Amino acid sequence: MPTQSTEPSPIKDRIIALSIISVSSFISAFSGSAFGLAAPTMAAELNINTPELSWIMTIYLLAAAMLQIPFGKIADNYGRKKIYLIGTIIFSLSALVLGFMNSATVIIIMRFVQGIGGALVFATGTAILTSVFPSDKKGLAFGINIGSVYLGLTVGPSLGGFLTYSLGWRSVFFSVVPFGIIISFLVVFLLKGEWKNETKEKFDWVGSIMYISTLFLLLYGLRSLPRYYGYGLISGSIITLVAFIVWELKIDYPILQLRMFGSNRFFTFANLAAFTYYTATAATSFILSLYLQNVHDLHVTFGARIAYIAGLILLARPIFQAILSPFGGWISDKMAHQIITTTGIGFGIIGLSLLTFLKADTPLYIIILSLVFGGIGFGFFSSPNANSIMSSVPRKDYGVASALVGTMRTVGQTISLGLWTLLSAVIISDVDTQSPNYEPLFLKSAQIAFIIFVVIAVLGLLISYLRGKNNFFKEPAD
Repeated sequence: MPTQSTEPSPIKDRIIALSIISVSSFISAFSGSAFGLAAPTMAAELNINTPELSWIMTIYLLAAAMLQIPFGKIADNYGRKKIYLIGTIIFSLSALVLGFMNSATVIIIMRFVQGIGGALVFATGTAILTSVFPSDKKGLAFGINIGSVYLGLTVGPSLGGFLTYSLGWRSVFFSVVPFGIIISFLVVFLLKGEWKNETKEKFDWVGSIMYISTLFLLLYGLRSLPRYYGYGLISGSIITLVAFIVWELKIDYPILQLRMFGSNRFFTFANLAAFTYYTATAATSFILSLYLQNVHDLHVTFGARIAYIAGLILLARPIFQAILSPFGGWISDKMAHQIITTTGIGFGIIGLSLLTFLKADTPLYIIILSLVFGGIGFGFFSSPNANSIMSSVPRKDYGVASALVGTMRTVGQTISLGLWTLLSAVIISDVDTQSPNYEPLFLKSAQIAFIIFVVIAVLGLLISYLRGKNNFFKEPAD
């Protein structure tokens, strides 16, 4: 007996669902990128030190990464619309509270709470779209939604800078609240359906604790490298991962159905492709931001305006991502995902390869071209790959599969930044940016990093191709 109706929703309901979730995705992305620009001003005003600011910046991602899978399972049992609404409310209320805070400790706590809200939203948004759109329209829906994320990332720095300059850093948090209220009302009164399993499965508390512990140890360990306890934390994550796998394979209702990975190559390789590609690319913008501001001749030409100029240059990738993601999603409804996603990674590899020869006088057009290739790559990869993952599982697992999409992205991004942190700590160490030794050491670190990222991306390309042809899950008849 199927757990949910397999009838596609009416066109009006699909448009409403896509509009709500895309606006919410835009706001989440905008909030994160805008806060990144406002954070230094906040730190200066509240006398927040560097370690505290680092926690404020990363605790949100840590919470979102750890909790998406458990929340995805809860959403499958109790209703994806309900969990999405709760997440939207938590995210918005925490933004409101953050706008009034003056203590670094309280801000860190509230950023964790906001990460909980984000995890609830991320775990269910893609699942809701998968539930309301028919199989031949899912890719386009994913593309529009992912395009809205990149649009938020594109306008976040510039609009966040304007808000911070005009109204102060608190306005970045306050700007989210009206949208959260509107989205909550739209979810309650216009979003039709609940999308939950008819039969609730027993929730795997033990597995959830093991899963959360594994990700916490891994991500915090990566953040702590190269300090000695960072390696200890990563070693601990391996132990808890093994225990998690053993536990999940022996119980009837696991938090994560690991047997799916063994029996469904299409699903498994799509997730691995996402993980490797995000690992290979996530640190690119951060490294180039440091390069443009501290090493390239631009910092001599533009002086105090260099951060603004660097920000404009770095817009090249998210602009192309935002433009091409809907097209990539649309075309994934027409042809094999294997071809589109592998092509996307191929473009990304070209962009990364251009950066392996980075020098102090590398022409600016090379940097922009690498970002453009990266944007094209993500435009053809992200939404078709999400379509692969969501189309290859039964409806009862949409919540967990949706959470996996976000988790692969978040963990990949964290490991990517962790690799750069380790390289820069070992090679650059504590050399000041004003030191004559900084430039050659930075360039050496960047070149090694991009070579590693190219290797990882090539691995991702092979994995993407080896997924095979489309393998969509067919729900059994009533």
